[in-house]
Amino acid sequence: MDRIKETGLARVAMPGEFTMRAFLNKKMSLIEAEAVGALIGARSFLGLDMTLNTLSGELSSEIIEIRNDLMDVLTDIEASFVTENEVEGKDIKHHLKKIMDRLDKLVASSDEGKSMYDGVVTTIAGLPNAGKSSLFNAILGYPRAIVHEVEGTTRDLISEHVLIKGMDFIFYDTAGIKEVAQGPEKVGIEKTMEILGKADLVLYVVDATKGISDEEMKWLKQGKRTVLVINKIDLSDCKAPALEGLKVVRVSAKYNRGIETLIDMITSDIPDNMPRVFMERHANLLKRTIASIRSGINAIDAGLTLDAVTIDIRDALSSLNELTGDGIDIDILEDIFSKFCVGK
Repeated sequence: MDRIKETGLARVAMPGEFTMRAFLNKKMSLIEAEAVGALIGARSFLGLDMTLNTLSGELSSEIIEIRNDLMDVLTDIEASFVTENEVEGKDIKHHLKKIMDRLDKLVASSDEGKSMYDGVVTTIAGLPNAGKSSLFNAILGYPRAIVHEVEGTTRDLISEHVLIKGMDFIFYDTAGIKEVAQGPEKVGIEKTMEILGKADLVLYVVDATKGISDEEMKWLKQGKRTVLVINKIDLSDCKAPALEGLKVVRVSAKYNRGIETLIDMITSDIPDNMPRVFMERHANLLKRTIASIRSGINAIDAGLTLDAVTIDIRDALSSLNELTGDGIDIDILEDIFSKFCVGK
């Protein structure tokens, strides 16, 4: 390699340089080019399927189709300024509403798509000694966390990536939640509360011999989704409480009973149709496009002239062009491809 570089005829490739060249030479859209980087970074089969779907050009085609529809609306409005063909505000609003509905459908599952690609952040929480670490170990299939009858054994976050049914989960074993704590245990509980707020899924563990207390009810609403796990059913036949909208499963982490049922429950929400938008840049630009179109619709409702609406439509088109890479600033391009591996 050194001898080749000494000739002055070659150099080491920059991060993502080959994909960037493919984009600049119009071999692929920027959406597809970014999918190459996402494909390399995919950690699960679902992530792989999502990136391959984007790489196929399906999302790019729909975005270009939406952009062309929006351009037609803009052309009709501007043509009415110089010809006798008048356009009605209600007709423009109808077309804009149809376009916005298509964009809404794309964005609706973007948060879920990001979780499916990055990994579902799953926090195992509950009071001290409820059996959180035992459940953590049972799901992993090996003794990753220390299990002891003394309260407060877990004082820090322990995390592991687990591939379940082709989907990537990031499990966190946490310190037991209690109102009064001090020292390392208090720090551990603070970390627990922090990761609870970020969790896509919370497995809230309750000791079957004690049941769930009224004070614990507030912890059940911390994550985006919560499954109530009644643990230690080998010691008690405690019935699960009837809580509206909350999934409940009874297990014995110690004897591995009910774990398969729990696994089926947490993977049951995987949609049959993969979300097509899962990259943050794509989602942000689509949301910005929707905001611009909504602003145009509001302008029509407010009785403003159509030339005011064209400003919002142009803003929407600008966002879509940035998404596909048409006329995109070179600094943005370099930032996108700098995250790639060398070459690629």
